[in-house]
Amino acid sequence: MNIRQCALGVVACALIIAGWARPARVHGQPPARAMVLAWDGATSAFIDALLREGKLPNLAKLIEGGAFADAVVPVFPSKTAPGFATLWTGAPPRKTGISGNRVPPEPRIQHTIMESISAFAAAPLLAEPIWAVAGQAEKKVVLSYVPLGRERSERAVKFQGYSTIAGRDGVVTGRAARPNPATSWINIPQSLMPPLEVSFAAGVSSYFGLFIDDPADEQKGYDTLIVTAARDGRDIKAKLKGAPPGSGREGFWSSAIEVKTVNQQSAVTYLRLFDLKPDGSDFFLYFTRPSRDRISPPELLTGASSAVGAFVGNGASFRYSQGELGPTIPRGGDGTAEARYLETVRFAQYQLMETARWALKHISWDLFIAYTPFPDESEHLWRGYLDSSLPTFRKELATRLLPFMEQVYQSCDQLLGLVMANRPDNTIIALVSDHGAEGVYKRLAINHLLQQGGLLQTDEGGRLDLAKTKLYYPSVNNGYLLINSSDRKSGTVPPEERGAIIKRFREVAAAFRDGDNQVITAVYEAQTEGPALGIGGEGGGDIYVDLLPGYDFEPRLGIREMITHREPHGMHGFNPLRPSMRTIMVLEGPGIAGGKRLGEVHLMDFAPTLAKLMGLPSPKDATGRILREALIDPH
Repeated sequence: MNIRQCALGVVACALIIAGWARPARVHGQPPARAMVLAWDGATSAFIDALLREGKLPNLAKLIEGGAFADAVVPVFPSKTAPGFATLWTGAPPRKTGISGNRVPPEPRIQHTIMESISAFAAAPLLAEPIWAVAGQAEKKVVLSYVPLGRERSERAVKFQGYSTIAGRDGVVTGRAARPNPATSWINIPQSLMPPLEVSFAAGVSSYFGLFIDDPADEQKGYDTLIVTAARDGRDIKAKLKGAPPGSGREGFWSSAIEVKTVNQQSAVTYLRLFDLKPDGSDFFLYFTRPSRDRISPPELLTGASSAVGAFVGNGASFRYSQGELGPTIPRGGDGTAEARYLETVRFAQYQLMETARWALKHISWDLFIAYTPFPDESEHLWRGYLDSSLPTFRKELATRLLPFMEQVYQSCDQLLGLVMANRPDNTIIALVSDHGAEGVYKRLAINHLLQQGGLLQTDEGGRLDLAKTKLYYPSVNNGYLLINSSDRKSGTVPPEERGAIIKRFREVAAAFRDGDNQVITAVYEAQTEGPALGIGGEGGGDIYVDLLPGYDFEPRLGIREMITHREPHGMHGFNPLRPSMRTIMVLEGPGIAGGKRLGEVHLMDFAPTLAKLMGLPSPKDATGRILREALIDPH
């Protein structure tokens, strides 16, 4: 599907694949293997409901034969990067250095409290992950779009999708690109109606669209969109038929189309024509985020790309939330926007499934780890409307949105089914997730609260005044505050004043109310309480804060209303002891007790347990325990 060609060519690629090809089975049992599938943001209570209704058959089958925990305790903050860092290493954020999706850069003396770097793309994972342990034991590893899987390893094949995203997805409609009579075209295809043209951009590439009434199509009126890079009917990049969402994949999503990024690199996008009016008056065209191919080792690129296509990654959540897929159900829509979004989810999942299918067939592995960003993306969109504990809950909205959320989870279950169907003998299958989700509908302007408490000041332009600021809640929204300590760039708070700053914040937090509600429900000081909670450290926060359910942080400066209302949505990152933040873990296969329900389980218990099952030493930084109650032989 991918139009990019590896410089070494198909022959060289075939030789590399041959080097990774599965060896013939020798006498006796093959070495222990493990297949791990990670669902991002799996909410355990919702999964329990779907299991009771028989809507997740593959997960139900896995649970029946394995050990299952549905109240797994995440980390603080209960976010994706720190959660997966702990899953893969068995160590808490204080040791992994991954304290959020974006983290304070080090060394401190070179950076202010306002700076941050991506935990996925820039921050080093300080603790040893399970795949490094496997590599040291000369086991082969495949990482399929795994968060934080950036470390180099000669024994790992890595499909690196999220670091290759090179732009935003987009929507083109007749309101933005008005169809006009086609002029200056050559080689126009046959059309029963006068062709109409539009132009649009994807990445920084310009394209032309030609609407025609295809004589071979029985539909009356305009029924086909031809996409070209020039006004030439033979220079066809895509030929699309208008079809509503849910019509199926074949024939409706384009093949990969090359686009240029802002730095003139080549990337790939896919197109989908969701609607085309027969009179040509309007249309609805969607294109995915441009992405570049990146596989390590790169010699696998040609063989893999032709089978799995370019990375898609996510659905059109941003376009949905902005109303660009049509009016949403909460805003009076008829479900069209949700159906369009759901099809983009399925397309992203399809590409992840094809990657897994190809890798499992063509690459030798002892440890295979695959990741999907779902259901987390959809949980952010809809959990606020499905959460009956919120005062904003409306049953009629929840009833209409529920089937869409169910289908997202079912698409995750289908990915699990593919993994299960491709399991070799003597192979463990594990399903893990990083956190849950809950509904929120209010925001606390935390920096405004600090300002009122005399702990933060801004200049005349509304910017943070570092010279006069003692405490700051970073915009990355990690659930913790940073003291502007003297060991940081432009820091002003000496060590002897730290205790006074923390005491003052506790007073401010305890005094603040939203009506009768005490919004800040817990405050944790990282130096004294951090070691036991696994929080803080050089790359973490100084003061961790938990809020009353239903509330989230408003991290922006300049917000003068202390409490603001917003559209209900799903959120996580809160205290990991909340039931809503709990998630799931399933282990099934050789050495694992079947039909076992597990009690107290933490994310950090996964890596040591998997290492034990594979006959590997625990990752050197792991502090989690081996789940011996899940094992047939606990010794």
